[in-house]
Amino acid sequence: MSLPSLQTLRAFEAAARLKSYSKAADELGLTHGAVSHRIRELEQRLGVTLFRRVGNSMQLTADGQRLEAQVRQGLSILEQAFPAPQRAQAKAPRHIVLTSVPSLASTWLFARMAQFRTENPEIDIELRISETLSDYRKEGIDLGVRLGLGGWSGLHAVKLFDEALTPVCTPEYRDAFELRTPADLRRATLLRNPWTPWARWLRVAGLDWPEPTTGPKFDDAPLLLKAALAGQGVALGRQWLAVDEIRAGRLVTPFDIAVRDDFAYWLCWPTGRNPSVDAQRFRDWLKAQADAEEPPCTLRVRGTG
Repeated sequence: MSLPSLQTLRAFEAAARLKSYSKAADELGLTHGAVSHRIRELEQRLGVTLFRRVGNSMQLTADGQRLEAQVRQGLSILEQAFPAPQRAQAKAPRHIVLTSVPSLASTWLFARMAQFRTENPEIDIELRISETLSDYRKEGIDLGVRLGLGGWSGLHAVKLFDEALTPVCTPEYRDAFELRTPADLRRATLLRNPWTPWARWLRVAGLDWPEPTTGPKFDDAPLLLKAALAGQGVALGRQWLAVDEIRAGRLVTPFDIAVRDDFAYWLCWPTGRNPSVDAQRFRDWLKAQADAEEPPCTLRVRGTG
């Protein structure tokens, strides 16, 4: 059976990802006409329409979306089977560009980066903090750590770990307010974060309470934990952001109940090119660290309520 050329499949994948024949042509070093011709060749072969113009962009049809998933999977397999030969890195600087969501960057990730640097002093890591999903190719990013559901277009993604939410406070605060059961929270100040409302956890803990409307409020998860560390109240914290503070005993979990967060942390890298040897080393090392770590405490993790 005669298959489409690899260049034709790459032209389709780039056009689908970039939603533009012109941008795909620039990326692949082809002309707009060449990309258009290759897409038309695929449409004639399959007997379907793959793209539809919407405004200034080319949007995939339902047939195009199905083909995109299959082509992306096929190209990914080929890239792994035929890695690009590594260029000599004799005395060139060894450098990794990493992007991460702010919350994990300033907590769990920061400590693990320091450990990797100690073990690999010859490799520099440039950390870029971003809440938005960056364009890894254009911005020269090797790896990223994201919080979400996974499945981002143009990225390989492997899960680092699931996240769970549980109340945390200092041991002194726990003892001063005698926090032994969830109902004892009526005596406490509940620290608030709009992204992690208390209502879900209160439901699974068996408390028919409304969402708190008073108490200090922070829209940044690490700042929320700092407020708890300062003894200002009880925070509903992400356990992997609080892991080092809990293990050091600076924060405690008064109750053994956690609620599963909707999102997980993912380690990502761009499709269409193989990471450098050093980026692969850090990627594999970081995944091994996540796999080897136990949650900071024994919690009964329940659904989202």
